[in-house]
Amino acid sequence: MKVCEKVESKGRTTYNEVADELVAEFALPNNDGTSPDQQQYDEKNIRRRVYDALNVLMAMDIISKDKKEIQWRGLPRTSLSDIEELKNERLSLRNRIEKKTAYSQELEEQYVGLQNLIQRNEHLYSSGNAPSGGVALPFILVQTRPHATVEVEISEDMQLVHFDFNSTPFELHDDNFVLKTMKFCDQPPQQPNGQNNSQLVCHNFTPENPNKGPSTGPTPQLDMYETHLQSQQHQQHSQLQIIPMPETNNVTSSADTAPVKSPSLPGIMNSSMKPEN
Repeated sequence: MKVCEKVESKGRTTYNEVADELVAEFALPNNDGTSPDQQQYDEKNIRRRVYDALNVLMAMDIISKDKKEIQWRGLPRTSLSDIEELKNERLSLRNRIEKKTAYSQELEEQYVGLQNLIQRNEHLYSSGNAPSGGVALPFILVQTRPHATVEVEISEDMQLVHFDFNSTPFELHDDNFVLKTMKFCDQPPQQPNGQNNSQLVCHNFTPENPNKGPSTGPTPQLDMYETHLQSQQHQQHSQLQIIPMPETNNVTSSADTAPVKSPSLPGIMNSSMKPEN
């Protein structure tokens, strides 16, 4: 601090001038019994520290050096632009945290929905009332108006589908949306002892990876006209199917072990299909 104050007070100075003044201020007087060798050692120590301090100030751009002359430039000050930049960075980080929190909650709800779906399917199969048909996960649901005319083209390799809605409004939904609509994501799955399986819900954040797996983020934009069909290997998992509830009412179970029940979804409109040329 003393070196900084000396240079600031002078504006322009030299290393020797600053060192001489500080040696005169801090060197011990001769009448205190200090030997000449000790005084010489103290003086060299002070000059060495002054030299180090000046190098630090020059590295911080507080002073500048032109040959032997040292010039005071000033202490760094935080400008308004720096403050605005920090505010924008803080806002950007907060938005990222909010998005990651929402994504983590979405994954948790999806986990609960899949667990409830598995539990319900196991209950139906064990009771012998499971229907023969079902919809394998993952899938994409296309919803439009009841009387809409929709043209669908499917590629020969069954990997690409093209929809033409003829200017009719439509919506695209993934299987997670359907599970939410069927109320599968509202409560944790039930254990056989009647306790909620909430402790199994994963709270760890999994970063988004656009190259792997289906999207679990928000519903895609409604102007999408092309989508890839699900991979055939996903259809082998019989547990992960959305199957309709049986019509019979002769299946009874206790409230503790009853699987999650779901309301029926709005019907999906049939559309005309034609093979791709």
